[in-house]
Amino acid sequence: MQKVARILRWGLALGTAGLFTCAFERSSSALDNVPPAETSAKTEPPKSAFIPFVMAGGVARIDDAPLFNIVQRFDGNFALGFLYQIKPISFGLSYEHTGLGKEDSGVGPYGFVHIHRALDTIYASLKVNFTGPSWGTPYFGVALGGTFQDASMRGIYLVNQGASGSANFSCNGSDTISLALRVGGGVAIPLSSNVSFLADGAFDAYRLTSDVLQFCAPGAGATSAFLLRFGLSYRFDITESPKPARRPTPRQ
Repeated sequence: MQKVARILRWGLALGTAGLFTCAFERSSSALDNVPPAETSAKTEPPKSAFIPFVMAGGVARIDDAPLFNIVQRFDGNFALGFLYQIKPISFGLSYEHTGLGKEDSGVGPYGFVHIHRALDTIYASLKVNFTGPSWGTPYFGVALGGTFQDASMRGIYLVNQGASGSANFSCNGSDTISLALRVGGGVAIPLSSNVSFLADGAFDAYRLTSDVLQFCAPGAGATSAFLLRFGLSYRFDITESPKPARRPTPRQ
């Protein structure tokens, strides 16, 4: 009986040890098959995009003219450009044609003049896109550029204050490059996976001269304007190829 009990005790001990050994080997193999944290996480490759756009809208001239009365403060704006976007930052370059309205001298002893002003501007811009509602992406931006002012003047000159008749005249004058600054924001509303509708507002400041432009009309002088515009953009995605994931090194 003692021999039988001794055999049973040894058999029970060996069986228990075997069970513990199998459980340990299974847990070790499961841990070996788990990839490291840095390699298991899938990292999305950074995305960039090339985005051409076109915009049009209205302009309201804010400041007064240095010499004559402003008879039309509202005019139009047309813009054509592109953005290079690396989320959430966008860098852009655009050309814009902006009307500055009309000025009138009124009838005086020597006649009257009528002036229509316009600007051609090249802007370099920086925009920041924000997380917004599901239907649109708000953005805020600043821009720095160079602008060329143009003035078209026509009128009637009264010879000897009208005693010797009158003469009609017209001319065009332009200026060299001046500084233009912009601050503004808006929202991009996606219409499809690539096309978006744009709506934005901006405040522009122009450091223009008031000197006579090419012996024609006086310059507009330093002035500012408010713009409200709408447009469309098309997005060309540029996606970098993801780096191959590292395989986990098996344990020896």
